[in-house]
Amino acid sequence: MITTLTTLDMVQMEPLVCESRREGFRFLVRLCDEWLSEANRFSERGEGLFGLFDSGELIGVGGITRQDDCTGRLRRFYILPSHRRQGFGRRLLHHILRHAATHFRSVVLRTNTETGDCFYRACGFTCIQDSSHATHRIELPDAEQGAGPNSRERLSSYGF
Repeated sequence: MITTLTTLDMVQMEPLVCESRREGFRFLVRLCDEWLSEANRFSERGEGLFGLFDSGELIGVGGITRQDDCTGRLRRFYILPSHRRQGFGRRLLHHILRHAATHFRSVVLRTNTETGDCFYRACGFTCIQDSSHATHRIELPDAEQGAGPNSRERLSSYGF
């Protein structure tokens, strides 16, 4: 089950934070710090933070923030290692992209791992050359078209 997170339960987040730190990532620590300080609550127009649950356990998170009027930025995307390569990450990513398609024309992200690069390219992202701010981009269906009555079919044609 995927839900929009309007509060961030630090007890639920702890396993994700611990595992991500074990892997050498600090972005979930930043997520928690920014949430607590109210520096980023994913609450601007078009933004959202989403939690992926399996049997009531939070197993993944990911969010979208506004980079500019036409571009969203995928942020703080993480799936517990024990739940990877089972389709959970793809489900969460596609959910976020469906949300983003009603607000943005494209989504960018930054990853510095080969595994991340492979995952995002398999999900339809292309590599960005010569950018210090993002490594991958995906073009989304027109926001006006994406919000119409046939939006599910139109978004499905884009792979999400």
